[in-house]
Amino acid sequence: MCEPAMKKSAARQGWLYVGAGAASVFAILFCLVALKFFTEDRLAPKDFGLGGVLSRPKLDLLLIGSSHTRKSYDMRQLEKMTGVTSSFQIGYNGTDLTTISQMLDYLVSKPDHCPRYLVVEAYSALLARKPDMEDPRYYSDAPPALKRSIIRSYLAGRGGYRSALLDVFDLVVNRGNDEIITYPFYSLIVKKSTYKGGRTDFYFPGLSPEEFRRLRADPAGNAPNPAQLAALYHILDLTKNHGIPVIFIDTPLPQPVSSEADIQSLKKYFGEILGARHIPYIDGDRGFPVGDPALFSDSNHLSSQGRKVFTSAISVQLKSWMASNPGAMR
Repeated sequence: MCEPAMKKSAARQGWLYVGAGAASVFAILFCLVALKFFTEDRLAPKDFGLGGVLSRPKLDLLLIGSSHTRKSYDMRQLEKMTGVTSSFQIGYNGTDLTTISQMLDYLVSKPDHCPRYLVVEAYSALLARKPDMEDPRYYSDAPPALKRSIIRSYLAGRGGYRSALLDVFDLVVNRGNDEIITYPFYSLIVKKSTYKGGRTDFYFPGLSPEEFRRLRADPAGNAPNPAQLAALYHILDLTKNHGIPVIFIDTPLPQPVSSEADIQSLKKYFGEILGARHIPYIDGDRGFPVGDPALFSDSNHLSSQGRKVFTSAISVQLKSWMASNPGAMR
């Protein structure tokens, strides 16, 4: 065989080896991603988020929202004051109405996990925000059927096609791996620091007067985002169709933030939309000392002391609300 032909044959053989190697790597990656997609929710903590709710059938009371929910309610104090022991809270960072509607769609499809009473976070600033998923733990904890809904929503919320695919690749392949690798330690830490989805190691000091004065709101606008508005109406239809009494609560914001015109406009939207459906809405600012720096840890979260004050006040209102809907209680 002449030398040029031998070189071509060697080159073809080299490319075949490269192709076979690439195919093998792709096959292994595909199997690992598929295994992660279908099984990682089984490693979800049983004291936090979706994993906690799905491990506790027939809840009487479910609170669902973002870090506002997680940092605003002392679950032990709430249970003691309301008398409801079959309770739980879901509080993933940045959870908005679109994410809440996804979770509720999944929960109502499982009769044993459809709550008797539902508290939905009405964080006014998130009503104007473009839908987004900030906390990868939500995706990791989600069962496969819910994962598919998350991916569809994730793709719809991205700008360019290439950017969307890269973001989804990162979500599906990379995020949540640290929790899987450190599962025994992560699960133990969550168990020790959590009660019914709420934090037990919660200590956040209040702000100084100077820090308090510098606080500012940073909403995405003063009107609802269309997708968030659609999600709100979906939640209302869903709870009505499944006979779940629901109440919306906007937890307290510090006075320099809550008094801004955009925030007040968004609160008004919440109040009017829910009022038209005769759904109770509690603006946590009302009756709460929003001008006290010691009760807030930053521009949108309560301090440890603030959480105690708010939980005490809201427990009375929740107990009264549940008593007015006795048919829902087991």
